[in-house]
Amino acid sequence: MIDTYLTVRCGGFVTYCDALIARVSGGDNLQACLFSLVGTQSHVKAISAILFGGENCRVSKRDEPALGLEFAGTPRTCRTRKIGETVNKILVNADYFSESGRCLPDGTGAAVIYGPDMPTVIERAFLRLDAAITIPLKPEWQGWLWDEVLQPEQLYAFGGEELREAYLIQWPEDDGLQERILEGIALQYLD
Repeated sequence: MIDTYLTVRCGGFVTYCDALIARVSGGDNLQACLFSLVGTQSHVKAISAILFGGENCRVSKRDEPALGLEFAGTPRTCRTRKIGETVNKILVNADYFSESGRCLPDGTGAAVIYGPDMPTVIERAFLRLDAAITIPLKPEWQGWLWDEVLQPEQLYAFGGEELREAYLIQWPEDDGLQERILEGIALQYLD
């Protein structure tokens, strides 16, 4: 396979991956947030069943050591397409790819944001946050929210142009966020 794919091995089955967003846990382990499998129907079904069962697999680029991969959180199928004998199945972490972002037990929210460049990622993070909370936000606050509130964690990203940058963002519950915004206005960081 050419370098636009990762090789995926699991339980004696082999498929390929054309898009992956994952948290790095340990030196050679990944926790998938988005995972796009490509291969024969039987192999894609088998590997996705193994991942849904909580087990891990190995992913590798040509001439590089394999990395362990498991799902971070609860996987769900986002899309399955069949073209001829080839199947493409996209799995996502249901917690990070919901409409409003995940709500953690402590009341905070989280979501995975990705894009071709940092300005796009920061804008998408702002839009995701704005959709998830009840507090009105100004677009001019994007940079401040990114730097001071969203706690961005850079993620491992593999795939096309749209996956050049990927981050996990987290935000406080509405009361905590409102307090931070009011403080920013009082200290004249925000207008």
